[in-house]
Amino acid sequence: MARLSAEEKRELLSVGPSLSADLAKIKKRAGSPFHKSDGTVDYAALTSFLNQINVLLGHPRKPFRPILGDKFLL
Repeated sequence: MARLSAEEKRELLSVGPSLSADLAKIKKRAGSPFHKSDGTVDYAALTSFLNQINVLLGHPRKPFRPILGDKFLL
């Protein structure tokens, strides 16, 4: 593995603070629209989104089929 030159080290040190600030902004804005503020999943929002995507793609809704059985392997 090659070592960094003095110029490369200075460049990395000068970029560090702005990179940290950019990553902090990204983290602040990141968040799932399907999670509530307490971190639990908002199933109503998720179901609504999936139904809207299904309409957009033009696929008809499939009827619910109950899962039968009592022994399941993961």
